[in-house]
Formats: sequence, C-alpha cells, structure tokens
Amino acid sequence: MKTQSYIRLFLVLLLMAVGIGVVTLAKAVGFGLSLTGTSVDGRSPYVSTPRIFLPIVVAPPDLSWFLAQHDDLKEGYFVGQFGVDDHPSGWDRGAYLRAYIDMYEVFHDVRILRDLDQLLTIVADGNDILTGRIDDRTGTVLPGWGTRAYRYGPDGDERYSDMLTNALYAYPLAAFARIVKEDENLQEEFGADADRYYQMVADLYEAHAPFVPDQDSPYGDGTSGVYFAYPDNFYDYDAGEDYSGLEAPINWTVIIAEPLVELYRASRADGEPNIEYRDTVIEVANYIWWNMHFETSANGDAYLTWYYWPADPDASTRMEDLTHGARLAEFVVSLHDAGLQGPWSQERMEELANTFTCGAVIGDATFANYIDGTGGVYEDDPATLYEWLELQKYSYRSSCNTIAYHIRHAMEEAEEDSRYNIAVFAKFARFGRD
Repeated sequence: MKTQSYIRLFLVLLLMAVGIGVVTLAKAVGFGLSLTGTSVDGRSPYVSTPRIFLPIVVAPPDLSWFLAQHDDLKEGYFVGQFGVDDHPSGWDRGAYLRAYIDMYEVFHDVRILRDLDQLLTIVADGNDILTGRIDDRTGTVLPGWGTRAYRYGPDGDERYSDMLTNALYAYPLAAFARIVKEDENLQEEFGADADRYYQMVADLYEAHAPFVPDQDSPYGDGTSGVYFAYPDNFYDYDAGEDYSGLEAPINWTVIIAEPLVELYRASRADGEPNIEYRDTVIEVANYIWWNMHFETSANGDAYLTWYYWPADPDASTRMEDLTHGARLAEFVVSLHDAGLQGPWSQERMEELANTFTCGAVIGDATFANYIDGTGGVYEDDPATLYEWLELQKYSYRSSCNTIAYHIRHAMEEAEEDSRYNIAVFAKFARFGRD
C-alpha cells in the first residue's frame, strides 16, 4: 500500500512538473491561452462557451536582423540629409528612430543605443540653431529642422520650422535622454549626449511655445486643457488658407506633446521633475479626452471615436483616419509608461483599443479608412497600421479579437511579415505578442 501511495504521489508530481513546463514555455514566447473561439466574421461571439486553444508559437524577435539594418539605414536616410535647407518631413525617419527605442526597451542591449546615438548625433548636428538657417515664417533662426515638405507660404516655397516635423525628431532625442538618465550604468558612455539631447529638446519647446489653453475648458469635471495652435503667419499653400492661431488636428497636438512626456521622465530621473512638462501633458490628455465620443458595437462593446480636425476651416469635419488615429494611441501609452494617466484610466485605454478592433475592423483582415468603420476600405499595406500595436495589451477585454491578431492576419494575407521595415519589426517585438 505504501509503495502504491508513493507511485501515485510520483505521478501527481510528474503531471504538475509537466504542467508548469507547458505554462513556462507559453510565457517564454509571450503567449497565453485563449478562452474564446473565433466566429466566421473574425470576432469572438458575444455569448460563447469558453474553449481553450493551444497558442500559435511565434519566434522571438531577431535582434541580429535589426542590428544588421543599421548601416544601410544610416547611409540611406540620415547621412547628408540634416543641416540642409529642406529637411525630410520626419514621418519615416522619426519612426525608424523610434524603432531603436522600442527595441532597447525589449532587449536592453547597449549596441542598440550605440547605433541610435550615431543617428541622433546626425540629427542634432543638423539643428537650424547650429547651422543658422532661417525660418521664413518668422525671418529668424529657430531651433528645429526647417522643411519645405508641405509647400508652406503664399507661394508654396517657404521654409518653415514647423512643430510637427520638429516633434517627430524631438521624441527620439528626448527618449534617448530619458533611457540614459534612468540607468546609472549608461551614464559614463552616453551621459554627455543625453544631456545635450535633453537640452536641445527643452530649448526647442521653450522657443516655439506650441500649446495654448482650450477656451472650452475648464471642462465638466473641472480640469483644464491645452492644444497645439498654428503660430502666426502659418500659411498652407495647398489648402489656400492662413492657419494662424487655428486649433490644429488632434494628431498634431499629441505628436507635439509626446516628447514632453519623455522630458518629464528624464527630469524626474535627474531628481528634479519638471512640473511644467508634467502639467502640460496632463492638460493635453484632458483636451483629447473631452474630444472623445462613445460608440457601441453590435456586440455591445464600448469604443471611442473622435474627429480628425475639431477646427476644420472648411467646416467639413470628418472622422479621424486610421493611420493618424494611431498617434493618439502612442501618446496615451507614453503617459501610462510615465506613471501618468490623467483621465485615461485602464477602462478608457481598453475602450481606445476597441476603437481599432470593434470600430475600424470591418472583416477578419479588412479595415475601414476611418476609425468608426466608415470611409471605405483601407487599401494601404496592413503593416502600416503597426502603431496601433501599442494598445495590444488593452485589447483583450472585448468580444472582438486582439489588435495583433487582426494586423498579423491581414499582413499574412498580403504576404507581408514583421520585417516590412524596422519600425514595424520593433513594434511587433515590443508590443505585438498575441
């Protein structure tokens, strides 16, 4: 009898060990067990019997592949393209620089920072304040990276130091400074550059003073808001409009605000948290929250919508589009990473994730142009929706499938993968596990 008891005990312990091993393996590749199945239209049924599926195993991100892209990226997108009359707009280069931040947050490999520092040095050395290049809007030299990319001025040929372009380069500079200042082990090698980049971004925001109070605040909850307003003499040739003083599209406001989140974190790591930066980003968070509208999916899931341009001068306000909407997602995730949230609670983050999965998704691998499911079918490469992955961890609480599921599925149908470019690759590495 005693022998049989020992045998039973041995078998129980063996089964427990196997179970622990399976769970550990699943966690190692970043997956859990799904408790709901997938319906024909790609969404989990509103009411369903829980079912367990084995995880789909995705290989861990390949750091060596990412690092191998650096030399070509540096030569093709950075060398010789800064400190010039017409800087690149910042959309693609800013995304590539941000990819290094994402990858470092995953691997904490100093080689990533060394490569990023090379690129940021090129960007920083090209700042107009160092090269003396004129901003045509003001007739002065301003901090930033002046560009003609948007056909500014009454004749469409003026060079503006616009804060949209500036912020797309300021974010990785500020994020680099924050990473270094938060880790004393990085100070010896990168401390001087971190201080330089921090001050460069701080000087940029001091000179441009981009935010103005929202005249509609205080809001119903007593909080105040700010937004980005176009500065004086800001003329858009293609639109035929002088935008001076006008409330900008929401994506401009959040893109321009996000570097201040990183500056606040960096100042906090230095032991002297900059309260002005903190208060400004919270006021931006308040402003965008009070521009939100609640919608409900057919399955009863709450999600958020908002208009692209609250102050559209043509009075043709339309719903936010899918690509620009992702920039709002990045901003509020940065707030949470900083330990800030303002009105963006966990529940509201989940509702924002539902904007993609329950609003914009109109088929298993098909998306609408606008976040509310309207505007026709999104025809661009599905990989270009990668920025929404930052909300992946908030996309498990609805009856819909997750953000990563839909983007990955659409990419597979389009014969794309995460090596579409380094920005897509890094976002999947950091946020995109199902």
